[in-house]
Amino acid sequence: MADGSVSDLLIFGFRNDLARERALDFLNGLPPQTGPAAVDRHTSGPQRLFAALDADRAHWLRTQLGAQVILLDVNASVPDAITVQAGAEPPGPARSGLRLCTLFLVLILAGAALLWCISLPLAKARLPSLPVHSEVHVEERLFSAPSDNGHVIVDAEAAATRLARAREYAAAVERLQEALRRQPDTPALTQDLQTVLFNWGVTELAGNDLEQAAAHLQQAAELGERAEVLAALGITYVREGDYDGATPPLEAALRLNPTDPNALLALSQVDLARNKRAAALDLLERAKDAGARGPELDTLVGQLSREVDAEWDFVQEDSRHFRISFADNGDRSAVGQVLDALEDAYYLVGRKLGSFPDEPTAVVLYTQQDFHAVTQTPDWAGAAYDGRIKLPVRGLSENDPALARIVRHEYAHSLVARLSKGHCPVWLNEGLAVWAEEEHDGDHEGWATDTIAGRELFSLDQLSASFAGLSKDRVEVAYAESYLAVRMLVDRYGARKLAELLEACGTHNLNEAFAAVYPGDLSDFQQRFLQQLTG
Repeated sequence: MADGSVSDLLIFGFRNDLARERALDFLNGLPPQTGPAAVDRHTSGPQRLFAALDADRAHWLRTQLGAQVILLDVNASVPDAITVQAGAEPPGPARSGLRLCTLFLVLILAGAALLWCISLPLAKARLPSLPVHSEVHVEERLFSAPSDNGHVIVDAEAAATRLARAREYAAAVERLQEALRRQPDTPALTQDLQTVLFNWGVTELAGNDLEQAAAHLQQAAELGERAEVLAALGITYVREGDYDGATPPLEAALRLNPTDPNALLALSQVDLARNKRAAALDLLERAKDAGARGPELDTLVGQLSREVDAEWDFVQEDSRHFRISFADNGDRSAVGQVLDALEDAYYLVGRKLGSFPDEPTAVVLYTQQDFHAVTQTPDWAGAAYDGRIKLPVRGLSENDPALARIVRHEYAHSLVARLSKGHCPVWLNEGLAVWAEEEHDGDHEGWATDTIAGRELFSLDQLSASFAGLSKDRVEVAYAESYLAVRMLVDRYGARKLAELLEACGTHNLNEAFAAVYPGDLSDFQQRFLQQLTG
């Protein structure tokens, strides 16, 4: 401050766990002072800290580091108005963001990593399954002493009602369209036609027939603005991955009904896909305020709040195929090394999987401390993928082979997610990532064979979900088996089939996808695979 005055702090808490760690580092780095002991992660709030901070540093602590604080005169006692019980909501400026303090949920890991790989894939940041609207049945209207025109309307509505309730939507639509041809500009018939088309589209959406759902919901939307129709249309486009198509109907739905949790969730997914994480977090908070609930939602809000805090001052740099975000400290040598490794991975892994996407892949560079705080990974993890490739920046040497291997591993996860639309069993995902690391085909076979020797083996069914609950020694077996399963597919049928399998996983369950690409079925392959390992 210009007058040199200082203030004490009354600390209520921190916006999230990452904000806590950053704020504690800042506070505990201040010169020693009299008063209570320095706060730590176990200190309950509210707690007065005789920090004697100037206003600029206090403002930084509150707005940039995420501590919920109130400034007090150094000689003042704590007023009764702000003497609150621990956990109560603080008044005034400390209230902003406090509800995020309850969201210290651990990010669910998609699998532990091999120690030699020091790479940990995370569960991809995603929304809970978007709800499907319940049907809105055609209203039965009764007319007293109907005219000739009224008879047309009543007959058409009665027939359409019976057909729609029997889910014979095509016939119901045909009956209502015929009535509209005979009696155009009839609001009751138009509304009923829109409702039948809406119900038809929602039924198809529930059955994952997205193309037909989009067609019928678009027809419904053209008959007049209704929030539930526009929201369902937007949700359908989101599920198709058409984020440009999803944005206008979702925004229109929220103009009509700003508290629709379904539309808020869907639009936040669009922002996530576009890497607008702060905007997505705001929409998710609004969805929670509107009644959206669930552990997946809470986990995602916690994850995004950590990311937004860590990346508030990040800058971006683009290469031909990647968009990398990082804190600009003036030294960009590490950024250049990572971009070079990523571009090499684009071609090397792309040739293996036959995929060279045009849109840029998002990559984030963190400090070592922030990497583990954001991703919630153990100290030995050296990278992560959850929809973005996340790497901690540390002392990199020129042509570091570990960096190249880790980047290939994580980029493989990115390609697998694109090709399979996020529907890939863990054993296949991890086996492909380990295979993608290899500079020469078969580099890891010796390691994998040695790892499983004399060890109890998994079935592939047991490796279809997260490896997170496995002990370190069992994780190594899981990764080795996953790699050897991919190796067997490559040796017997060729690498080109792997991309076909991943694409089939995007639209079918694994058994159906496997049968569509390879001879026999998955159970036969699994039996032959285990016999090969134990024979």
